[in-house]
Amino acid sequence: IGKRLMATVAAATAVLLAACGGGDDASLPSAESMCGSMGLQPKVLNGANCGAPERSPVILLNVATSSGTAVCSGTLITPTKILTAAHCLPGGTRRVLAGLWRGDGTVVGVPASRWAVHPQYQRSTNALLNDAAVIVLQQALPNPTMPVLVSQPSSPGQPIYVAGWGAPGFDLAVGFATLTTVNETSIGYTYSGELSNTCSGDSGGPAYRTVGGQPALIGITSSGTVADCGKGDGSLFTNVQGPSVINFIRSQAPEAAYI
Repeated sequence: IGKRLMATVAAATAVLLAACGGGDDASLPSAESMCGSMGLQPKVLNGANCGAPERSPVILLNVATSSGTAVCSGTLITPTKILTAAHCLPGGTRRVLAGLWRGDGTVVGVPASRWAVHPQYQRSTNALLNDAAVIVLQQALPNPTMPVLVSQPSSPGQPIYVAGWGAPGFDLAVGFATLTTVNETSIGYTYSGELSNTCSGDSGGPAYRTVGGQPALIGITSSGTVADCGKGDGSLFTNVQGPSVINFIRSQAPEAAYI
């Protein structure tokens, strides 16, 4: 557990910089298809990293705690509210900045005014339960938002997209996987070495499906069992459709889109 915990970075390195497991197995969708699931294009030809982060709902978070500075990911669900993992905001969190990219590639940090962690967040033997939090920003981001999918339950065998700002590339990327685990608290899969996987720094980012041509959030990147995110890793995401988590999200962001 805890492999997805924030990737620590030196405070001097940018307010923000960091990506997700894109994978390059032949059975993956094309990079154009994966980035296109969020309305983006690949950053490089035949790459899995996506360009134009200013047009993405997946937000890079820089979190300052009593022990240093770290990176997480999150999903913009309203112009001022970001859904992320509770473990990204440990006790002693002092400051949270959200990355605001401009078209010229420069980035600034937008401060959070407050954040709320699920009141029943806890660690169990096999998972991080209720691993969800909502960050409220001091100003709105111009990025598109992502709705929360509540009308279509997740089930084993469903293909999903994952996205984040974590290892190994530390750049915005989108991956593809197939669910094998679904219960009230978590969804996930065991990484076989094919398709894609999440890793450090992807914590708090989305697992999502496309519905009617748009991405719709079904999970929050939470934990894993293999330190290097390699073959055999049991990747788990908080199930946002579970009663406890969806009620928490609705209480913190009633104005978000629920489809």
